[in-house]
Amino acid sequence: MLGWTALAAGAVAGAGLGFTRAVHHKVAVPPPAPPTALTAGLSAQQALLGGYAAVTDAPSGLRADVTAHGQALRALLELYPGWRLAQANAAPSTTVSPPTAPQDRAGLRRASTELAARLNTAVLNWPASDANAAPVVAGLASIAASLTTHAEVLA
Repeated sequence: MLGWTALAAGAVAGAGLGFTRAVHHKVAVPPPAPPTALTAGLSAQQALLGGYAAVTDAPSGLRADVTAHGQALRALLELYPGWRLAQANAAPSTTVSPPTAPQDRAGLRRASTELAARLNTAVLNWPASDANAAPVVAGLASIAASLTTHAEVLA
């Protein structure tokens, strides 16, 4: 009888503690989306690459550079977990189509100049508080410089 009394008293005390203590639940919060300057840059790069495929008299070395720019932008986007989550959950109907590809050398030159200007603006306005600021700024500045050179070659 004494054992049952002790067991019941322990159960009541345990239940009492359970009701008086606050329970803290951790809610999974998805990571933030990657910066729009990077996703927009990748979209514009894809259009530019499509332009190089359409323009047959464009120097082939420039097309290889633009392909490398896309790989570099994807590597920068991989620094942001929100990019990986968005890629894993992306449905074909919700993807944004890239801008229209240029159809001639003048269009390639104009698109290269515009993308270089956008990337330069992103470099100048990149938040220093971003944990990935150093590689992103260096990568975007390098791509912008390369695109500026491409615009001169295409002139």
